[in-house]
Amino acid sequence: MIQEIAEGFYRITLPMPFRLDHIQSFALVRGKKVTLFDTDLNIPEGFSTLEEDLRQVGRSLADIDKIFLTHYHADHCGLAGCLKEISGARIYLSEADQEALFHQNREAELFEHLQCFCREHDFPDLLMGTLQELHAYFSRVTSPFEVDELLIPYSWHASGDRIFQVIPVPGHTRGQVCFYFPREAILLSGDHVLPEITPNLSIDLFHMEWRPLNSFLDSLKRIKVLAVEHAFPSHGGTIDYLSGRIHEIEVHHEERKDLILNQIRQGSDTAREISLNIFGNDLPEFDQYLALHETCVHLLELEHEGLIREIKTGTKKRYHPC
Repeated sequence: MIQEIAEGFYRITLPMPFRLDHIQSFALVRGKKVTLFDTDLNIPEGFSTLEEDLRQVGRSLADIDKIFLTHYHADHCGLAGCLKEISGARIYLSEADQEALFHQNREAELFEHLQCFCREHDFPDLLMGTLQELHAYFSRVTSPFEVDELLIPYSWHASGDRIFQVIPVPGHTRGQVCFYFPREAILLSGDHVLPEITPNLSIDLFHMEWRPLNSFLDSLKRIKVLAVEHAFPSHGGTIDYLSGRIHEIEVHHEERKDLILNQIRQGSDTAREISLNIFGNDLPEFDQYLALHETCVHLLELEHEGLIREIKTGTKKRYHPC
């Protein structure tokens, strides 16, 4: 489905085979060329939908000459390499997420870090096979590509007579960005601000010192001061009350921290146990892994605030109130 959100500016809804069943790409048509923001997984349904939707506005995949990516996750960049082969488009991505993409392609090193993280937090070895299968799937649906230009924070870019700014919003990934169009008061918010759910925050296994929740909350403040009338996320409908939605997300994370702190005060001492108590133990295996990361991200902040302390016994990390 394609919808015009401003003159020559289109939102394209592309299918995905998950519970979250779509992603939204955005196309700026200028003359005979197209600037694309994010893609889909490299799946036939996504490819054909994008092709057909561009055809409806008199353009083709071969007309795409620039692809700007909010972040490196497969549902946002999976088709980028394929589209570049067809059109010769230049691909833009942040430096931090270019590095993350590099690590994703080094499977042995990635799984060494993954196994260490899971064992530290009592995540069952039995479930590791599922994570490996999912990594293999996401690798298959990401067409390889080289980044042509790194997105510099706060840099300006042009597409025809439109200008837009790269706003760094680390949190969901270390290098995620939003794209801000001041003249139209439009923000392409990627996975940073979503209308109904909060983006997953995960520990960066190659940068364990990084604090995703702290970065995410700082990034929300950065977005909140922009003059935005309409925010267009990658999943879900238009956000016409951006500051209000940001406030809801901020409150959610404060409540989540309190829940986790109370769990520790009641005697739960591993991230795995805490995550099961809060998120439930009937989640699909991959969702259990995401819940573990969400828990660890909040534990990291509670430790930084001096409310809990981490104690490592053998290979396991345990948490106690201060």
